[in-house]
Amino acid sequence: MFMADEAATPEPTTADEFFARGLKSAQLGQPDAAARDFEEAAWLDPDNATIQFNLGTAYLSIGFFEQAVVNLDRAVELNPDSSDALGNRAVARTALFQDELAEEDIRRAIELGAPPDGIHAVVEYVKQRRRPAE
Repeated sequence: MFMADEAATPEPTTADEFFARGLKSAQLGQPDAAARDFEEAAWLDPDNATIQFNLGTAYLSIGFFEQAVVNLDRAVELNPDSSDALGNRAVARTALFQDELAEEDIRRAIELGAPPDGIHAVVEYVKQRRRPAE
């Protein structure tokens, strides 16, 4: 059953519209839906660091660590001063057992203002829960 405002909401067509819908999905705790919309936004605007960051973060949230690194690499390439992108990439790299690369990201993120206690706590949490590939 459609609610009146659902029927009136047109499907997104622009990068900004897909991004906005993706943010709403992320805020509602729906990272799969967010990733789909951020992916559409990234196709339409591939050089947008904010879109790449959010896409990488959505993939990180659903455990697609390799893809998260790809998008977070792009976010860092587009905005090298993003401590958030570096921190999230460190988490994804930690999950992938890329500890040396993660440490470099952590160092850079902290230099750019990321809270050391927070980033170290998240990375330690991931280290405790990661499992080697079988």
